[in-house]
Amino acid sequence: MSVSVVVDTSVAFKWFVQAGEDSVEKAFALLADQAAGLHTLTAPASLPVELANALRYSKHQPDDVLDALENLDLSHVELFEPTSERLHAGGVLAYRHGLSIYDALFLALAEELRCPLVTADRRAFARIDSPIEIRLL
Repeated sequence: MSVSVVVDTSVAFKWFVQAGEDSVEKAFALLADQAAGLHTLTAPASLPVELANALRYSKHQPDDVLDALENLDLSHVELFEPTSERLHAGGVLAYRHGLSIYDALFLALAEELRCPLVTADRRAFARIDSPIEIRLL
């Protein structure tokens, strides 16, 4: 059985819009490693909505964004529903680390699953001291 890895919206964004993005190869390597059975990609169930919103507000051409939204397929990511326990844990982490609830839910899931969180969001996660590993792309 493979180990879980939580990926956040900043990583998933790179799977759909590569132009002008850093670390695209690393983001796609996560997908390749999953296909090879090295890990299982996981995220809170809010990921598709957050990703759609990030795509909508990106500086990319509307046609490119609409194509990405139309072809949005996250079947390779196991999504976890926001139970009251997960929302509470996310809330605690949001206040502790100065995160949005959205970002804190990814950290809470990683802590729950006791697995790494992979993110490209350095502004939110670079300074966080957590018992789980936070991998910055």
